[in-house]
Amino acid sequence: MSLREALLRRLSQRSVTGMVRFACWTALVGLAVLCASILYPAPLVVVFAMSGGQVIGIVAFLCYLLSVLMDVVRGAEHAPDAPGPARKFRAADAESSADSR
Repeated sequence: MSLREALLRRLSQRSVTGMVRFACWTALVGLAVLCASILYPAPLVVVFAMSGGQVIGIVAFLCYLLSVLMDVVRGAEHAPDAPGPARKFRAADAESSADSR
C-alpha cells in the first residue's frame, strides 16, 4: 500500500466535524498567542507572537481547508455525526418530490 492510499484511508476515517472543531480550537490558541504580545509587549514576546501566532493560524486554516475538502470528496457518504440530513432522509425527500410532480 502506498503512502497516498494510507493517508486517504486515515482521512476517510476521521470526522469532518471533529476536524472543524480542531481547527477552531487551534485558531483560538493562535489568537491567544497573538494577544500575549498586547498584554505583555516585550520584544521577544512580540517576535514570538508574530511568528508563532502566524504559524498556528496557518495550521488552523489548513485544518479547516482539509475538512472542507474531506466533505466535498465524501459527497453523500458523509459521517453519521456530520450536520445536515442523512442519506436515508435525502433519499426519502427525493422520492417524495418525484411523486409530487
